[in-house]
Amino acid sequence: MPRKGRRKAESLEIVTRDCAGIDIGKDTHYVAVDPERCEEPVRSFDAFTPDLEEMAAWLSSCGVEKVAMESTSVYWMPVFEVLDRAGFEVMLVPPRMTKQISGRKSDVLDCQWIRQLLSYGLLRGAFRPGDAVCPLRSYVRQAKRLTDDRSRSVLHMQKALTEMNVRLDSVITDITGVTGQRILRAIIDGERDPRRLAALRDGRIKASHDRIAAALQGTWREEHVFALTQAMQRFDFLTEQIATCETQIAMQIDSLTPPHDGPDDDQLPGSPGPSRSGTGLPKAPRSNHAKRTAKERATAEALHRMMGVDLTVIPAIGVNTALTIAAEIGPDFSAFPSAQHFSSWLGLAPGTRISGGKSLPGRAPKAINKVAQSLRMAAMSARRSQAFIGARHRGRLARKDAPVAITATARELACLIYTLVTRAEEYVERGIETYERRRVDRSVSNLGRRAKQLGYQLVRMPEDTDGTIGAESIA
Repeated sequence: MPRKGRRKAESLEIVTRDCAGIDIGKDTHYVAVDPERCEEPVRSFDAFTPDLEEMAAWLSSCGVEKVAMESTSVYWMPVFEVLDRAGFEVMLVPPRMTKQISGRKSDVLDCQWIRQLLSYGLLRGAFRPGDAVCPLRSYVRQAKRLTDDRSRSVLHMQKALTEMNVRLDSVITDITGVTGQRILRAIIDGERDPRRLAALRDGRIKASHDRIAAALQGTWREEHVFALTQAMQRFDFLTEQIATCETQIAMQIDSLTPPHDGPDDDQLPGSPGPSRSGTGLPKAPRSNHAKRTAKERATAEALHRMMGVDLTVIPAIGVNTALTIAAEIGPDFSAFPSAQHFSSWLGLAPGTRISGGKSLPGRAPKAINKVAQSLRMAAMSARRSQAFIGARHRGRLARKDAPVAITATARELACLIYTLVTRAEEYVERGIETYERRRVDRSVSNLGRRAKQLGYQLVRMPEDTDGTIGAESIA
């Protein structure tokens, strides 16, 4: 006999019927649609471009409007571009959101499971910038890879010098600087006299001529000189490629820059930056990056015109960090409803693993995000900053472990960047005095609360005529 008042079993409501799910593979993609739309609801397509266009035509004939797919390696990119160009609403889903039930794993079941989850509205798409920003993102990532490869070439040069016992790194800071390049290229050209090599030093080098000459007395083995030569050739080749990549980056920034009224409307980002009085932009506060090259200043001005605000005036935010933010996200932050959503996407928000009203131990899920990595690097450099953010970071380091403090400062920078970009406001430095004043007020409040708990009253001591606190005390 059925129990009185028993509630009926609830079923999931279908939110989207005109949808499809795709299981991405290296050579074959499996696509599933609603069984009521087609006699063959699951089909497989090869990864060639004609097959992808055939896939788009078949989905259109089935009345599909929305498509979800897993972000598998880089194999999803051609599928995404073909379907997006065909007019479908394409949703890129992280694999952890489509995790299949244990014991049921096949390509056919996976695409059907993705379609079913999408029809019930249980999937959320990953963030992907607009098509106009994607070329800039690709160029910036390529420049980063080339820069990393060039750094390895420098390590190879240093290894060859050490094997020859040429201790150039002991007397100069950077072997890729003016002095280092002069000496290394002279060695490659056949010069072995230490005093002639030392005579190539720049006048700004602190080490004396004799000390540099002593460091340049090596064994000069032929195989090590050969390795040094090849490392220098790779260094020069990669430098040229980086310069070409930077030209493409400047062109892309210029194409993403909205037009504005002013006499310098047709000025390119690669040229020297215009004065702010002629661009219609609000006057930016003085930056803490005083030592910038002309190329960095031009890039900062170009990013300012593209993003609408100058992110480089924020303490610890350099030109490279601002360029990473512009390339990975673009000037439009509308995909993130709030600063909290933005921090969560970066993987900088605190974890929400709660059970029984208590936070569970353990780290939050690891998120690989290039913007978050750049912000963490910026937070590490904030330790030496004399600005408000630097003071807060040093206060966190005094109370917390270094990784926790760095993540907290990176999140603060992320929220600040989100606020500036979405509100089109310039950064206003509050100064280290504001932080110290807040710290003192907080300490006095804590002392007053503790004294009240113990039955005492906290009274400020009177000041002397010279402004110092007197020696009187009130019991």
